[in-house]
Amino acid sequence: MEILNSIATVITIATGLVVFAKTINDNRNLFSELKRVLSTKVIMVVNESDELYEAAEIYLSNIMSPKRCKIRVSTTENEKNPIKITLEHNEKFRDYYDGHKFKWIWLQSEVKSFNLVFREEDYDYVLQTYLPHIREYQKHI
Repeated sequence: MEILNSIATVITIATGLVVFAKTINDNRNLFSELKRVLSTKVIMVVNESDELYEAAEIYLSNIMSPKRCKIRVSTTENEKNPIKITLEHNEKFRDYYDGHKFKWIWLQSEVKSFNLVFREEDYDYVLQTYLPHIREYQKHI
Protein backbone atom coordinates (compact mmCIF):
# COMPACT_ATOMS: atom_id res chain seq x y z
CA MET A 1 0.00 0.00 0.00
CA GLU A 2 2.84 2.33 0.86
CA ILE A 3 4.39 1.75 -2.58
CA LEU A 4 1.09 2.69 -4.27
CA ASN A 5 0.95 5.91 -2.23
CA SER A 6 4.53 6.73 -3.23
CA ILE A 7 3.77 6.09 -6.90
CA ALA A 8 0.64 8.26 -6.67
CA THR A 9 2.69 11.05 -5.07
CA VAL A 10 5.32 10.87 -7.82
CA ILE A 11 2.61 10.95 -10.52
CA THR A 12 0.93 13.94 -8.85
CA ILE A 13 4.24 15.85 -8.64
CA ALA A 14 5.13 14.98 -12.25
CA THR A 15 1.69 16.11 -13.45
CA GLY A 16 2.07 19.37 -11.54
CA LEU A 17 5.48 19.98 -13.10
CA VAL A 18 4.13 19.33 -16.59
CA VAL A 19 1.24 21.76 -16.03
CA PHE A 20 3.65 24.35 -14.56
CA ALA A 21 6.05 24.00 -17.52
CA LYS A 22 3.19 24.35 -20.01
CA THR A 23 1.94 27.47 -18.22
CA ILE A 24 5.42 29.00 -18.31
CA ASN A 25 5.77 28.14 -22.00
CA ASP A 26 2.33 29.57 -22.83
CA ASN A 27 3.17 32.81 -21.03
CA ARG A 28 6.75 33.22 -22.29
CA ASN A 29 5.77 36.13 -24.55
CA LEU A 30 3.97 37.79 -21.68
CA PHE A 31 7.03 37.40 -19.44
CA SER A 32 9.32 38.76 -22.19
CA GLU A 33 7.12 41.80 -22.72
CA LEU A 34 6.84 42.41 -18.98
CA LYS A 35 10.61 42.16 -18.62
CA ARG A 36 11.10 44.66 -21.45
CA VAL A 37 8.64 47.15 -19.94
CA LEU A 38 10.15 46.92 -16.45
CA SER A 39 13.75 47.00 -17.67
CA THR A 40 15.95 50.00 -17.06
CA LYS A 41 18.09 49.15 -20.08
CA VAL A 42 18.54 51.34 -23.14
CA ILE A 43 19.17 49.89 -26.60
CA MET A 44 20.93 52.05 -29.19
CA VAL A 45 21.07 50.84 -32.77
CA VAL A 46 24.13 51.65 -34.88
CA ASN A 47 23.44 50.93 -38.57
CA GLU A 48 26.17 50.09 -41.06
CA SER A 49 25.41 53.29 -42.99
CA ASP A 50 26.73 55.33 -40.05
CA GLU A 51 30.45 55.99 -39.60
CA LEU A 52 30.08 54.98 -35.94
CA TYR A 53 29.37 51.43 -37.17
CA GLU A 54 32.86 51.12 -38.66
CA ALA A 55 34.40 52.62 -35.51
CA ALA A 56 32.49 50.11 -33.36
CA GLU A 57 33.52 47.26 -35.64
CA ILE A 58 37.21 48.22 -35.35
CA TYR A 59 36.97 48.78 -31.60
CA LEU A 60 35.24 45.47 -30.94
CA SER A 61 37.52 43.48 -33.25
CA ASN A 62 40.50 44.62 -31.19
CA ILE A 63 39.06 43.89 -27.75
CA MET A 64 37.07 40.70 -28.45
CA SER A 65 38.27 37.44 -27.05
CA PRO A 66 37.35 34.11 -28.63
CA LYS A 67 37.00 32.80 -25.07
CA ARG A 68 34.13 35.24 -24.40
CA CYS A 69 32.17 35.15 -27.66
CA LYS A 70 31.85 33.50 -31.07
CA ILE A 71 33.80 35.43 -33.69
CA ARG A 72 33.80 35.51 -37.48
CA VAL A 73 37.11 35.73 -39.31
CA SER A 74 37.49 36.81 -42.93
CA THR A 75 40.19 38.16 -45.21
CA THR A 76 40.26 41.66 -46.64
CA GLU A 77 42.22 43.46 -49.30
CA ASN A 78 43.50 45.92 -46.72
CA GLU A 79 47.28 45.45 -46.56
CA LYS A 80 47.51 46.90 -43.06
CA ASN A 81 44.81 44.56 -41.68
CA PRO A 82 44.43 41.53 -44.01
CA ILE A 83 42.36 39.59 -41.43
CA LYS A 84 39.01 40.98 -40.27
CA ILE A 85 37.51 39.80 -37.00
CA THR A 86 33.86 40.51 -36.23
CA LEU A 87 31.12 39.13 -34.04
CA GLU A 88 29.06 36.28 -35.40
CA HIS A 89 25.41 37.06 -36.25
CA ASN A 90 23.31 37.56 -33.09
CA GLU A 91 26.40 37.09 -30.95
CA LYS A 92 26.71 39.16 -27.78
CA PHE A 93 29.88 40.71 -26.40
CA ARG A 94 30.23 42.42 -23.04
CA ASP A 95 32.57 45.38 -22.77
CA TYR A 96 33.61 46.86 -19.46
CA TYR A 97 34.93 50.39 -19.78
CA ASP A 98 35.76 52.77 -16.95
CA GLY A 99 33.57 50.85 -14.49
CA HIS A 100 30.57 50.74 -16.84
CA LYS A 101 29.12 47.61 -18.44
CA PHE A 102 27.98 47.49 -22.08
CA LYS A 103 26.57 44.70 -24.22
CA TRP A 104 27.09 44.73 -27.99
CA ILE A 105 24.98 42.52 -30.26
CA TRP A 106 25.78 42.25 -33.97
CA LEU A 107 22.68 41.80 -36.12
CA GLN A 108 22.42 41.11 -39.82
CA SER A 109 19.16 41.33 -41.73
CA GLU A 110 18.61 43.66 -44.69
CA VAL A 111 20.94 46.07 -42.91
CA LYS A 112 23.86 45.19 -40.67
CA SER A 113 23.76 46.85 -37.29
CA PHE A 114 24.99 46.74 -33.73
CA ASN A 115 22.70 46.99 -30.74
CA LEU A 116 24.42 48.67 -27.83
CA VAL A 117 22.67 47.83 -24.56
CA PHE A 118 23.40 49.65 -21.30
CA ARG A 119 21.78 50.92 -18.10
CA GLU A 120 19.47 53.88 -18.41
CA GLU A 121 21.52 55.89 -15.89
CA ASP A 122 24.59 55.58 -18.19
CA TYR A 123 22.85 57.33 -21.11
CA ASP A 124 24.76 60.64 -20.80
CA TYR A 125 28.02 58.78 -20.16
CA VAL A 126 27.55 56.78 -23.38
CA LEU A 127 26.95 59.91 -25.47
CA GLN A 128 29.64 62.07 -23.87
CA THR A 129 32.40 59.56 -23.09
CA TYR A 130 31.99 55.99 -24.34
CA LEU A 131 31.02 56.59 -27.98
CA PRO A 132 33.62 59.39 -28.39
CA HIS A 133 36.19 56.95 -26.94
CA ILE A 134 35.27 54.41 -29.62
CA ARG A 135 35.60 57.02 -32.38
CA GLU A 136 39.01 58.11 -31.05
CA TYR A 137 40.12 54.47 -30.84
CA GLN A 138 39.40 54.09 -34.55
CA LYS A 139 41.64 57.06 -35.38
CA HIS A 140 44.63 55.49 -33.62
CA ILE A 141 44.39 52.08 -35.29
